[in-house]
Amino acid sequence: MSKIKWVVPLLIGFCLAGCGPDTIFVRPGLDTSALHVANGYRLLERGKVDDAYREFERAKELEPYCVKAYVGLGLALGKMGDFDGGMKTLAVAERIAGSAQEHEEVQKGYAQLNALKHTGQVDGQ
Repeated sequence: MSKIKWVVPLLIGFCLAGCGPDTIFVRPGLDTSALHVANGYRLLERGKVDDAYREFERAKELEPYCVKAYVGLGLALGKMGDFDGGMKTLAVAERIAGSAQEHEEVQKGYAQLNALKHTGQVDGQ
């Protein structure tokens, strides 16, 4: 009988502890700008523009001079129908691009945004 006296409160304590808020543990290897950029492009392909935008924003927070993040943001803005915002964001990417590969990435972004503008394929239409 004495064992039951301490087991019941212990079980109640475990039950109440399970009702607390979820704790989010960020794993450093999963919170990189490269991973967020890759996720953003995958989400853009699937038409999840708002989620892609958030991924590109997070990449930019982690690495403020990440050209691919700015290109992705520009494309996401274009898919949202904000072509002027997309062009301004690509202009920032062009200014911070340092290598020939980054400049090429920006030019591809301009081409994709212009094609998107001319076809009118934006989300929500």
